[in-house]
Amino acid sequence: MKYDVVIVGAGILGCLTARELMKYQLDVLVVDKESDIGEGATKANSGVLYAGFHPRGGSLKGISCARGNRMHRQLCRDLDVPMDYVGSLFVAFHQEGIDHIQEKIGKGRKNGVPDMKMISGDEARNMEPRLSSEIIAAMHAPTTGIVSPFKLVLHTALNSAANGARFQFDTEVEHIEAAGEGYALHTNRGIIHADYIVNTSGEGAAELERFVRSRDLVIKPKRGEYLVFDCPSPVKHVIYQAQEHDEKGTLLAPTVDGNMLAGPTSYKAKSYKCTETTQKGIDHISYVAKKLLPGLDLGSVIASFAGIRANIENVPKEEKDFVVRLSGRRFVSALGIKNPGMTASPYLVEKILAHLFEAGLRQERNQAFDPIYRAKPLFLKADPKLQAKLLKENPAYGNAVCRCEGITEGDILSVLDSPLPPHNLNGLKKRLRTGMGRCQGGFCTPEIIDILSREWGKPPEQIFKSGPGSPMVKGRLRP
Repeated sequence: MKYDVVIVGAGILGCLTARELMKYQLDVLVVDKESDIGEGATKANSGVLYAGFHPRGGSLKGISCARGNRMHRQLCRDLDVPMDYVGSLFVAFHQEGIDHIQEKIGKGRKNGVPDMKMISGDEARNMEPRLSSEIIAAMHAPTTGIVSPFKLVLHTALNSAANGARFQFDTEVEHIEAAGEGYALHTNRGIIHADYIVNTSGEGAAELERFVRSRDLVIKPKRGEYLVFDCPSPVKHVIYQAQEHDEKGTLLAPTVDGNMLAGPTSYKAKSYKCTETTQKGIDHISYVAKKLLPGLDLGSVIASFAGIRANIENVPKEEKDFVVRLSGRRFVSALGIKNPGMTASPYLVEKILAHLFEAGLRQERNQAFDPIYRAKPLFLKADPKLQAKLLKENPAYGNAVCRCEGITEGDILSVLDSPLPPHNLNGLKKRLRTGMGRCQGGFCTPEIIDILSREWGKPPEQIFKSGPGSPMVKGRLRP
């Protein structure tokens, strides 16, 4: 089949682009080399909606961050995604830090960030009583927010699919060539024809773009590590500090699920597969976290994780920016989209569509487009009337599986029967938070493997954590 638009990359930018394109009468396909949505940078971020005072003033990164931040309010309301504008404190320990804050305020104003205000250390501690007594000043930015990154990308994809977009996973684009007015994408699963291509493939964006233009950007992986703390979060605001030495922008952030993240680090990585955490990274995060909150109990850390972001290397730091451009005829690329890419994504999608329309993509409105998505409530969070109805439909709702997160077997079976079901344990985790609570899957994982084995008709040894080659069960002690 020939599609009007093929989007390569099923992260938040690709899924939001698909949703926006479904407002028009178009055939749209989203392909990804991984087995699920949001398997790249989208999967491993802090869930912070940045206000926009970090990026260079007037840059695409800065403007898209500030404007995208505001666009998330309606987006999350439409898509039933938990979010909250909790505000942030950008704190200083020394006069140099105050100078740094003033610099950030200047950048924020150029990017259109509203209501930033300098406050004293005492005022900051009134807002966050556990902050260090050595903090002498802070900048309060009320538009900083938090969101569930998993639900944001999942609900966006499901809404796109409900409006007609198609998704195809485990599909790696190996070559692209011109074919008439459009393109032929040669993949490991055959040839796909498209009139237009949108390249939102993250780590692979520069490699994909080379089929239509000479490479001018060198993009290399950078790893960011995080620590996950148990509930409840000791902070209500996102806490940054004016950097001293090489503290790499590590922050503390409450999550929409009630706990706290600390991170990230920022180290060069050898490849995009290097998502391991390191003692060096953990020590760094622990140092900064204790500096900000001296009474923080590091014994409440329940997990660590790392994500890889695509970093443009061959441009001076003060000139780096997001790149969204018409790479070739009917071919739009987004390159170097790292933090705050999730925040900026709604505005960046507007840029992508502007390029597509400039290249001639038709703009007939789809009058049947429905922007609203409502998630099915978890059984244990449903009202008693709905619980009785669900139990009558399927007694499996009465079998509690993940006690930390309140997930039942019925919830799992419902997700497996959804339009974009998971294909491994991590996919289930993204949808239901199974294994993300206090025990980190120590109790529920064996039962989940049994359920997936039964439903998928596969032996436990073929139930993977993330993809082929990642079994949780290595073998059997007896037949």
